[in-house]
Order: sequence, then structure tokens, then C-alpha cells
Amino acid sequence: MIFSGSLITVKENKLNDVTEFLKNYPQVEIYTSSEDKQNIVVAIEAESDEELEELSNTLNSNENIINIAHHYFHFEEEVEEIEKGNKRNISLKGFGKKNKKQL
Repeated sequence: MIFSGSLITVKENKLNDVTEFLKNYPQVEIYTSSEDKQNIVVAIEAESDEELEELSNTLNSNENIINIAHHYFHFEEEVEEIEKGNKRNISLKGFGKKNKKQL
């Protein structure tokens, strides 16, 4: 299980539309929004790094979402699986600044 604390930046005057859109995803928990109504603070829960990447790509396909920035990750269970030999690694590919700029 991977938990991510993320910031979703939205187009001007689209906060409510994006908030309603995010409610369709039970893996996304909305915490608050910025005073300028252009950022939403969320927690995202995924079973794996692949699932997190897939969900991020799906959310990014919304025309009113400008960017999703993952600010912290917690993946203790993933590390335990690696230590047991049940999983090879955690890739988290596509989540670094270098990769995001290519999108």
C-alpha cells in the first residue's frame, strides 16, 4: 500500500468542478483547498506504485486539472514486501520533476 500527500492545481474558476470529479475516486481523500481556489490538498491511497501512476494519469486527463504534485510518500508495506523477496522494487517512475516536465 502506498499513501501520497498531493497537491492538485486546477484551472481558474474550476475548483468545484474538479472537487466533484475527485469524489468519483474513493482512493482520493480531499482535505482542503487554497484561498485562491486553485489548489486542492489530497491524500491518495494505492495498492502499488503502478496503480498510483495509473490513477495519476487518469486524474491528469481531466481538462480542468493543470498538475498533480506528489509531495510525500509512505510505502512501508511495499518495503516489507521487498525485504521478504515478494517484490523486486518500487519504481515510482514518472513522479520526479524531470519526468513531469516531459508531460
